[in-house]
Amino acid sequence: MRRRSYIAVGVILSIICGVVTPPGAARGQDAAASNNPDELKKSLADALNQLKAAQDRKNELATENEKLKQKLAEQDQQIAELRRQTTEFAARTWQFRSQLAAWEAFLQRYPNLLNRWKVFLANDPLSAPTTMPEFTDVAPPTAPQSPTFSASE
Repeated sequence: MRRRSYIAVGVILSIICGVVTPPGAARGQDAAASNNPDELKKSLADALNQLKAAQDRKNELATENEKLKQKLAEQDQQIAELRRQTTEFAARTWQFRSQLAAWEAFLQRYPNLLNRWKVFLANDPLSAPTTMPEFTDVAPPTAPQSPTFSASE
């Protein structure tokens, strides 16, 4: 019951407020501004400038979007290339590991060769030789003898 009375009081107050404040006063300012052609031209020019600025910004964003799409396509190509390289490197790594495992199994079968291999690795196989080997047991080459002919033959 009390709720109905509150609603009724609210409706009555809203009607009174509508009657007390005439809507013409608020519309009077708009009517005065809309009758002035200079104000209308100024408002139209402002609206056109805002519209042009919005269109320019839209065009800038479209251009930037196209650049970003090109960059994304380039990055997709780079990713595809990197994936291809990763697959290739994985295959090479597997091949090298399998060859190393086979070599180690081979060396385990032949202990003498394993010992020689360890000595070879201990002597830094990748360094350049420090002295030239001497070949003292090799005889120097001889010049070929040209055949001689005598007048009597």
